[in-house]
Amino acid sequence: MERTYHRRLTHTKIVLPVCVGITTLAFMVFVYYNPSTERHIASSSPLSILRSLTANVATISTIDNMCINSSSLSSSVHGLTTCTTTPLLNQRASLKQTSESEIETNKSFKGTSSPQSRESSGNRDDGKYKLINEKCNTEPQFIEPREGLGSTLNPVDMKATYNPITKIVYIKTHKTGSTTVASIFQRFGYHRNLSFALPKTSHIFNNNNLFSRKFITPWPAKFAKSHPHYDMLVNHAIYNRPELDRVIPNATYVTILRDPVPQLESAFGYFEMAKGMGLSKKQEPFEIFMNNPLHYYTTKDYNMKTRSRNGQLFDLGFDPKLANDTKAIRAKIDTIDKEFDLVMITEYFDESLILLKKLLCWSFDDILYISNGIRSQSHRNTITDDLKKKIRLWNAGDVLLYNHFNETFWRKVKEYGSDFKTDLEKFRLLDTEVFNKCIDKDKVNTKDKRVDKYTLNPKQTGTYCQDIFRGDIGYTPLLRKQQKVISAPQNATAV
Repeated sequence: MERTYHRRLTHTKIVLPVCVGITTLAFMVFVYYNPSTERHIASSSPLSILRSLTANVATISTIDNMCINSSSLSSSVHGLTTCTTTPLLNQRASLKQTSESEIETNKSFKGTSSPQSRESSGNRDDGKYKLINEKCNTEPQFIEPREGLGSTLNPVDMKATYNPITKIVYIKTHKTGSTTVASIFQRFGYHRNLSFALPKTSHIFNNNNLFSRKFITPWPAKFAKSHPHYDMLVNHAIYNRPELDRVIPNATYVTILRDPVPQLESAFGYFEMAKGMGLSKKQEPFEIFMNNPLHYYTTKDYNMKTRSRNGQLFDLGFDPKLANDTKAIRAKIDTIDKEFDLVMITEYFDESLILLKKLLCWSFDDILYISNGIRSQSHRNTITDDLKKKIRLWNAGDVLLYNHFNETFWRKVKEYGSDFKTDLEKFRLLDTEVFNKCIDKDKVNTKDKRVDKYTLNPKQTGTYCQDIFRGDIGYTPLLRKQQKVISAPQNATAV
């Protein structure tokens, strides 16, 4: 009796797993070759299907939409973790190039990458920085298209489940290309009904004071109870982490920096600081200012004065009274390094967007852009080598800030992997075709004397080009209007 029992038990231990395995394999083969399910798994391998079956049979119908690391996916590039979205554009007239020597020159790495400060960001792995949030590969997020939407995504993409990161705080810095980046975020959120923390008036929270929740246009009281937080904050705001965390907890933080020499010259011209200094009728007013900047800084009241010395540090919450305190400046830089997930670099704008795309698990379509224009010659100033030295001395804080993050930027490029160059070229092909399609190259808008702006191609009658070309000044009222609809009384109890 005892021998019979053990014999049966042994047979059970062997036969049962074999039966289960055969049944699972048969079911997998049936699903994989069944014509009715072919559409769902055309780009998936048998191994990925088996894994999905093991986890949850019900997920088979959405397996093609998941953001997974597979070289067989239609939008992946050499195994890069991307999302199954169909690129809008397949050809391009020209290709912007980043020289190999330029990249190699900037890839001289020192030290180690800084660990991120929040576990929820998914950016720590034994202290080494990771560009991609690991949640990108897990829980799918369905995105329903908005009725009547002229989207930059095609109908298939609008229901993609690539699980993008949507909780974002973007700190704009002045005269760095930050408006173009802000409009990328706004377009992404506008097309997905995401909520934005918006200023009460205009497109700026406050130019002189640290950000406060009091600056935000509030939700209606009933709606606010079920929606205490927002998805994004991207309008001009001076960095103040405690207040920002109260508005968007566990957000991904992004900002952008520019070489302090052209950045200060650009700010000086664009904000017409010479007028308040009494130099507007002088030849080379910027050079006159830089010959004795402290005099004008302390005795004259001119537009955007706080952006005329270490303006980028100021936008990131640094007290201008500490401009000569190198220790305080370095401490602030260390804080920014720990608290921001990505610091973009204006001089490597496209490269920065590739890093942003991977960080947020977005698609190439999501980061397409058209620059608003080029600063007019009337608002430019000559910069000699001697003047460059004076600017760097006067803006020593911004120089330290920029040099630090220019170095860490190239570490991130290195950590991205061998696909970086391929992805960059692919993106530039797409973006140049967007420019060629959307912009009228024979016409320039000169209404704003400070900027020669591009104009849209009149042959493009849909909203596609408008949505990509629109800046944050144009998006802000659209978002306000959209959020009035979202927060209407009938939606007050929606979650």
